[in-house]
Amino acid sequence: MEMIIVSTGGRKNNDGEMNLTNNRQQIIDRTLKLYVAALSDAADEIGLNTVCMDRGIVPLTKKKRMAGFARTGKLVRSPPNRPYDEKQLDVFMSLGTEAVDGDLLVIDTAGATDCSAWGQVLTRIGKPLGVRGAIIEGTSRDIDDIDKMDFVVFARGRHPGTMRGRYDMESVQKPIVCGGVTINPGDLIFADGDGVVVIPPEHIEAVLKHAEGVVETDEWWANKLDEGKDPHDLHKERPIP
Repeated sequence: MEMIIVSTGGRKNNDGEMNLTNNRQQIIDRTLKLYVAALSDAADEIGLNTVCMDRGIVPLTKKKRMAGFARTGKLVRSPPNRPYDEKQLDVFMSLGTEAVDGDLLVIDTAGATDCSAWGQVLTRIGKPLGVRGAIIEGTSRDIDDIDKMDFVVFARGRHPGTMRGRYDMESVQKPIVCGGVTINPGDLIFADGDGVVVIPPEHIEAVLKHAEGVVETDEWWANKLDEGKDPHDLHKERPIP
């Protein structure tokens, strides 16, 4: 079996110092008071590029809002005509069993849609540990059961087929690509009905601060428009974010 590469996911800032998030729940709570479009606008304001996953990554579950910190896994095609290696399933399940409260699982299958990379078993493993949701660069199954667990799954679609014998784990907690965005372990992930944004740890505070301003301005506009105010006058007073 191919060796599995595991990384802690630590990232360094421009001064070479490690960025560690010590207040994960506070950041998650703060993020969930906002919405994805506000974080996207905020990222534009501070010059971040490519923070939004492409429109092919969509919610499959009834519940759509989730925020957490990326725990990543990458799948690759199993060698043809090789007997199924049961150890691969153990490694794959470790994505959930070794997760911690506040993690959000992101799995890269290179967009494969001929089998499923998520289902009710992994949901039952991860949710009691505090996993906030899953995003699959590929497909998921068991959505009706997952809905009953009040869990969130985003993916490119549904497929009933198993990954057993079709995929192996190449890496855990290493950089991957999902929805056209590079995901590093520890990135802040936020999803709602509009899509998914990805914010690197070193930019979380700046993006959230700007996003809170965007939401405040949006609410001001909504109230003024509901009062029947002229939008041209409003734009002179407070431009649309």
